[in-house]
Amino acid sequence: MRNRLSHISFGLVTLFAVMLLAVGSCNKNPGPGPSEQWTYYSSSNSGLINNEITCLTKDANGNIWIGTRYGFSKFDGKGFTNWQENSGLIYHDITAIAIDKSGNVWLGTPYGVSKFDGQHFANFTTGNGLSSNNIYSIAVDDQNTIWIGTGKGICAFDGQKWTIYEKTGGKSLVNDHVRSVMVDKLNHKWFGTEYGVSEFYNGVWTTFLSQEALANYIFVVFEDTQDNVWFGTMAGAFRHDSLGNQMNLTTKEGLIFDQIESMTEDNNGAMWFGTQFGVSRYDGSSVKTYTTTNGLAANWTTAILKADNGDVWFGSVNKGLSVLHISQ
Repeated sequence: MRNRLSHISFGLVTLFAVMLLAVGSCNKNPGPGPSEQWTYYSSSNSGLINNEITCLTKDANGNIWIGTRYGFSKFDGKGFTNWQENSGLIYHDITAIAIDKSGNVWLGTPYGVSKFDGQHFANFTTGNGLSSNNIYSIAVDDQNTIWIGTGKGICAFDGQKWTIYEKTGGKSLVNDHVRSVMVDKLNHKWFGTEYGVSEFYNGVWTTFLSQEALANYIFVVFEDTQDNVWFGTMAGAFRHDSLGNQMNLTTKEGLIFDQIESMTEDNNGAMWFGTQFGVSRYDGSSVKTYTTTNGLAANWTTAILKADNGDVWFGSVNKGLSVLHISQ
């Protein structure tokens, strides 16, 4: 089994600093492509519960789950089903969403976590084991343990008990404000914080810091189909591959904005990066940007998801959902 840690050198030295990608061509003002078609969903035209999208995920059946500032929705390919506090949800402002191996939906809020089995809600707060009720991110590992990033460390729930991980003595979590949690294909846990990245595997913690302060603020961690780990930061998007090669993308290479708040990979292997000023698509050699002038319902893109059929979904800060139908 490949051990990614043996290749990682971005730690205290170089990942967020040195190796810039020379992008062949950057199209900052593109028009819609000839095969690009869009669909838009909002509370006014489709039944979406709210237009302020915060997070997106999909389940094993291909349903799209949408977290918003006022409840959450499920899209089954035909229409939306909605849930709010009056259904049993702990609080209406959804900050994170994930699906476990049993199909349960886990929802983070500023006031705790809700587990939804399709009919009933079970709610968790500091009174049940959380270290903080302020939830930023949720991921599920191979053992169906739920990993929850909070404003006070990480909470892991195995279905029976809670385990809390916090910053202690420089040998564990690098920072207690955990903005993003990602479990990779080797079951390594990655935690993007407001000051660096922590990786956890087989009981061992590894911390990675950049010499550039803004690059240490991590919004999102993502693993692509080639096992590259991407970091969306306040200073651009950074990639570390399995061979130890490092690359970063910033506005210098064509991104529309350096603060990367969301990302995904499409079926063609291109990476998509969401920012406050639009979305940039990187296909390995060039960057293309999308804004309201060529497809998006709103520029500020808070969440991105690739659906099972290859469509790319974009959640906006206040204009609902834009769906790009991509030709394969």
